[in-house]
Amino acid sequence: MHGHAWTWGAVGMFLLGLGALAPPSAEACVAPNCLVDIRFPLPEDGGTVPSNVPGLVVVPPLLENTDVSTLRLLQSDGTPVPFTLANGERRTHVLVPKAPLVPGTQYRIEAKGLCQYRDTQTQSATFTAGPELPLPTTLGTLSVDTPSQGVFPVFGDSNCGSPQEGEATTLRFTPSPELVPFLPWVHWAVEVDGQPWSFANHHGLTSTGEDNPDSHKYEYRRQLLSLYTVCQAYNPPPPNMGLTPGRHQATLKGTLEHADLTLPPLSVDFELRCPSRCMAAGCADGGTGVLGDPVDEDPLQSPSKSGCTQAGGGLTVLGLLATLRLWRGRKARD
Repeated sequence: MHGHAWTWGAVGMFLLGLGALAPPSAEACVAPNCLVDIRFPLPEDGGTVPSNVPGLVVVPPLLENTDVSTLRLLQSDGTPVPFTLANGERRTHVLVPKAPLVPGTQYRIEAKGLCQYRDTQTQSATFTAGPELPLPTTLGTLSVDTPSQGVFPVFGDSNCGSPQEGEATTLRFTPSPELVPFLPWVHWAVEVDGQPWSFANHHGLTSTGEDNPDSHKYEYRRQLLSLYTVCQAYNPPPPNMGLTPGRHQATLKGTLEHADLTLPPLSVDFELRCPSRCMAAGCADGGTGVLGDPVDEDPLQSPSKSGCTQAGGGLTVLGLLATLRLWRGRKARD
């Protein structure tokens, strides 16, 4: 009797250990329409807007559009400010003042979203115009962290961060001082080996060069500055396996909306690896190096997900219990 109690206790401890080692479950992440309403990218902490800003960007509600008839640019006393309307990148609109903003004057920008399944209210934001500043000519500097192996979230589908095992690293971006005042109106893209990896809308990076986490999960896209290769996949399966193991080059591109200038991109080399046990099993077998972004980018062909994948620990636990039951039956016959 005591022997059976010890055996089941040991099994319980083993199963508890399996639970401790298993990756955390993914968060369900189905994006409701207009979850994020209209946004007006502006300087952080109420900073001033350069009077010669090329254009003020209006970002539509998540998964929806902007009612362009409601776009307004006003002075604080309600006086309309003349502007022309242009189309920006990724369904945005750009208000281009017909004359430079007046330093020291407070303005209000407003618009209303078009949402299919709920009524929306007019959104607005206020800002103060500052002095004219030279337009930026550089982005800044780019480096990359030393890669590390472990479990990390993989974004790109409705699981909103499926935990997978592999090797990952992070790009470290420091914006140039001349770029910082214009950061809210810059949109971003990261390429790896010349192929699309991820993107970020206007104000996608903070003034310190970090990911601005507002809606990337619900846009079903990868985090802009995170690079990874999945060496061992767990349930739920990842939307993609990331990069193939090996050496790569990442390139960060930034575009100041409605400005007639080119900001030279920044590039950095890095390498990702899988453990030798996983490589021998064929976890990362060929491929083009980059898997397509699930949203707004041209998808590339995905490498095979065969080998070194698993459907979680359920089969392992059932197999253990079946083996224990068989062992107990044999012992009873002895």
